[in-house]
Amino acid sequence: MKRETGIFKKDVISWALYDFANTIYSMNILSLYFAGWLIVDLGYQDIHYSIAYSSSMVLAAILMPALGALSDKPGGRGLASQKKLFFLAIFTIGAVISVLLFSITPASLIIVVLIFFALSNFFFEGGMVFYNTLLDSVSKEDNIGKVSGFGVSLGYLGSIVGMLLVLPFVTGSLFSLEIPFLEGGGKSAAFLPTAFLYAIFAIPIFLFVREKPAPKTKELQKSSTGIIAAYKGIWQTIKSSEKYPGLMRFLISDYFFEDAIATVIIFMAVFTERVLGLTADDRTLFFIVSTVFAMVGAYIFGMLADKYSPKKILSLLVSGWILILLAFTFNSEPAIFWILGPIVGMLLGGVWAVSRPLLMILSPKEKLGEMFGLFSLSGRAAAICGPLMWGAVVWFFKKGNFAGDYLSSMLNLSVEESEKLPYRLAVLSLAGMMAVGLYIFRKVPERKIDSAK
Repeated sequence: MKRETGIFKKDVISWALYDFANTIYSMNILSLYFAGWLIVDLGYQDIHYSIAYSSSMVLAAILMPALGALSDKPGGRGLASQKKLFFLAIFTIGAVISVLLFSITPASLIIVVLIFFALSNFFFEGGMVFYNTLLDSVSKEDNIGKVSGFGVSLGYLGSIVGMLLVLPFVTGSLFSLEIPFLEGGGKSAAFLPTAFLYAIFAIPIFLFVREKPAPKTKELQKSSTGIIAAYKGIWQTIKSSEKYPGLMRFLISDYFFEDAIATVIIFMAVFTERVLGLTADDRTLFFIVSTVFAMVGAYIFGMLADKYSPKKILSLLVSGWILILLAFTFNSEPAIFWILGPIVGMLLGGVWAVSRPLLMILSPKEKLGEMFGLFSLSGRAAAICGPLMWGAVVWFFKKGNFAGDYLSSMLNLSVEESEKLPYRLAVLSLAGMMAVGLYIFRKVPERKIDSAK
């Protein structure tokens, strides 16, 4: 009897709707409005945002591998056995409440605002560990890539819906169409509706998804519970990584990929405003165009990962990222950026759609929570360094500092181009990080998804 491998099932759609929910947060808070509100509207330096964001990632990097390992432990019956869903619920509630808190905190208490922002991002990132592991509960070996791509695609649809629903709160209009009884409150007005949308669309996963029982292997049955024991287990896994060929190399290379991608996501709004001079409506349209193509890219590359080697697909995607980042660095024509936007979207959706299946085929099934925790550690460690590196490059080469003035003089740049130079160099540094990751990634073994049994 042929197995059902379709994606339009209640549990798959409910699982993917969580991607829809959290990408609303990612787009509206991380990409579009929080950094711009802090840096452009309030006048704080990029490094203030970088420190708050990176601090949240430090916390995630420390805690999530162990919590992911704890979610792998078998035991309990009924709802008590749904450890991944339980952790996901805690982190989702934490993220929504944190956004609500920094939404209502006065801007004069900026330290408090940044603390709540950091907590919201910690809970958002932490929840992704448990959400990703649930891919195994809603997919089969021969449609992992398709289901993963569907989740990423629906997530990007969520970011578009989130942008459109929130934009009137920011500007009072939707692409010059006035919205009755609603006055634009600026970037900070996006925060509260984002929290509401995040909460609403996260609900289905808890109603309609049930995780697979944890495999009761001898190793897991003998292992101790508790946070300390979890860390000891992780260390043993790292020391015995030769049992899982290519796993550690993939996680290390992913660090460099995530370094660039996470930084692009959180600073793209600032880049498009400072370098391209895009208005709020233009930036929203730019992100919508990019996001539509991210949906397409996620689904297409997810299907290709089911058919071909995920390693080859990911290598192709990362190579494309390097070329695009170089184009962003050296291009001065605004029209070109509108052409590059869709390509960025395709590459962004593709990387995330292919990375999850690749990790699953490199990992033992009984340790998915632990491995996705390590995956989180790799990505979060990158997200600590990437924004800090961006902030440092922008500060070091800004107009008025010796390095920036010297380089601008040597290149004979105008005043306007001198002000854009730090952001161009920051993007160039991201291309370099991608290239390092691709070099490390080249020795990950070639495996197809259908070999994961």
